[in-house]
Amino acid sequence: MNTWRPFSTPDGIALVLPYLNEYTSKQVNIVVKRCGLPVRLIFRPPATLREILTSSRMYENGCDAEECHYCSDHKICHLRGTVYMITCSKCGQRYIGETGRPLKERLNEHRRSLACPQSYPTNCFSKHRTTMHTREPPPLIHVAVLHRHLEHPLERKIMEAREIKRHHPEINGRDELTEALKLIA
Repeated sequence: MNTWRPFSTPDGIALVLPYLNEYTSKQVNIVVKRCGLPVRLIFRPPATLREILTSSRMYENGCDAEECHYCSDHKICHLRGTVYMITCSKCGQRYIGETGRPLKERLNEHRRSLACPQSYPTNCFSKHRTTMHTREPPPLIHVAVLHRHLEHPLERKIMEAREIKRHHPEINGRDELTEALKLIA
């Protein structure tokens, strides 16, 4: 039996591809080797039925805080791998973002930039506070989870880009919008 190894360069960028079959993998290997790309090919098998059915849901258990800012009727603050939409309670403008961390951590960052905009001068929520709500106390935010259980960063970015294209959020910065839309254009 003739064995082969995926193409790999020292200090190459890991390129993880789905393993379809041996023929396709060998052809991809040949093309990448011919191009001389500085990558390490990694062929990953598809998820098994067992892996799909026993996914970890430990961050969906719910919130322990008595007065959580984010969990009203749905327990969302411990979710990971989400695409979410924030709506400003005072003006109704929206922001769409994604995170692989617990949602509560990311939302707390947004709340801090609303509460203290001078500490986060480049943050889009700081800019929103200084342009829209200058002389007012920081506005409350309402959160809606649009997609959940997105483990891979690229998958989250693509879903975020789709939602940005669909909703046209006003708070997202121009750079964020163009970057996101490049993924799906």
